[in-house]
Amino acid sequence: MLLEQGLGPQPPREVTAPLEIQSLLKALHAARTPLEVRFEERAQTFQSYLVELDTASGMLYIDELIPSVGDKWMTQGESFRVDAWLDGVHLRWQHSDAAQVELDDGAPAFSLPFPTQLTYHQRRGAYRATVQRSIDTRLELVHSADKRAFAGELLDISVTGCKLRLAGNQLQALQPGERYERSQLQLEDSPLLDVAVEIRHRTYHEAGDETHVGLHFHQPPAVTQRHIERFVTQLQREARRQAREDLF
Repeated sequence: MLLEQGLGPQPPREVTAPLEIQSLLKALHAARTPLEVRFEERAQTFQSYLVELDTASGMLYIDELIPSVGDKWMTQGESFRVDAWLDGVHLRWQHSDAAQVELDDGAPAFSLPFPTQLTYHQRRGAYRATVQRSIDTRLELVHSADKRAFAGELLDISVTGCKLRLAGNQLQALQPGERYERSQLQLEDSPLLDVAVEIRHRTYHEAGDETHVGLHFHQPPAVTQRHIERFVTQLQREARRQAREDLF
């Protein structure tokens, strides 16, 4: 069946087969998926991208880090972890080697050996529908404790969560695990809905100067849940209709 739901969340598994690791890295590279880089003993989170893969030599190349202070720690050989999210899958691996600075088409990049082990975690258990910019949606994140508030448009949505687009770099302001309990969700053709959301991950996209935030709906009220389910079903039907039309 077209666009049918997956099998649901799966426990993490450790990938050690070199060909499978190469395949997953190629998918990250092809999708230009942002990478989150965290050094041991340091609280700051950095962003980068896979800019090249050399399967013959077993080397990967990642772009300079944002913010740039992380470049020094990488070349000094500090251990770091890489996290990436692709189509509902969380990929994670470690590096403990000092990165070498090399040129990729004239631009500096860091070269590192392919990881020998990579954690693969299928997180998504519900159909996630893309929300086109032409569809009127809005989510305001409101923190109950300190009155912080952020507002943006939906990128996609499922019955269990959504991805939000925010203007500017909000990596430091929004931390995974935080809960915004007084948030309000506006879907097309629905009233303003009360919803509590928890931040699962966030990435900054420098090209568009915007932050994408993955959110989980935390025990939404029944009326909110019904509106979300109705909206997701509507988007899923539209996606199926367009897919059928594209076959002819």
